[in-house]
Amino acid sequence: MIKISLVDDELLFLNGLKEILSKQEDFKIHSSYTNSIKFVEDWKSSKRKPDVVLVDMNVPEINGMQLTQFIIDSNPEVKVIGLSSHYTKVLIYNMLKLGASSYLPKNVPIDQLLKTIRRVHNEGIYFDDVQLKNLNTSYDIKDQQELLYHGLSTREIDVLLLICDQCTTQEIADKLFISYKTVERHRTKLFEKTQAKNVVGLVLFALKHKFVEKVLV
Repeated sequence: MIKISLVDDELLFLNGLKEILSKQEDFKIHSSYTNSIKFVEDWKSSKRKPDVVLVDMNVPEINGMQLTQFIIDSNPEVKVIGLSSHYTKVLIYNMLKLGASSYLPKNVPIDQLLKTIRRVHNEGIYFDDVQLKNLNTSYDIKDQQELLYHGLSTREIDVLLLICDQCTTQEIADKLFISYKTVERHRTKLFEKTQAKNVVGLVLFALKHKFVEKVLV
């Protein structure tokens, strides 16, 4: 069961979203807020946290970027999905840098929203092909020797680059002709060597050290 919290000051949108999500057998509405300050107050006092938080970027008082930073700083295991009527690649990139797991326009098709929530919960981060195209993103190996310098094996490099390309564990196994469990072992080693806490951390590690190049134009 995926426990979901919602933060959006547009009551009609919030209620509609709750109705859609509550109909899914694997979803449970953990909480919903129209006031970001109340959300933060309850978050600090509650021991029971949701798995995923959907945050409106334009919520007043404490905005979506600030809420995202607060959630990830206090509970990095919780996944954050940004929602906004202003869907720009700059905002998407900034949310990714903060550690958000995805970013969607508020007019996203329902099936895409549901898919994103499930993929984020299972894999930590998810951007579909259309989103990546909107970002005009390309990944290129800068210098494999630099990766080796950081103690990563050639196979770990392969896995890292495929993670950056948003491949699932099974897809990585299929592409590299290795078992699912072997990929899991490589992922564990990557987390240890990069000190990343989640998949977002691995992607940011690769970007920070220019092992892959993210081009925004």
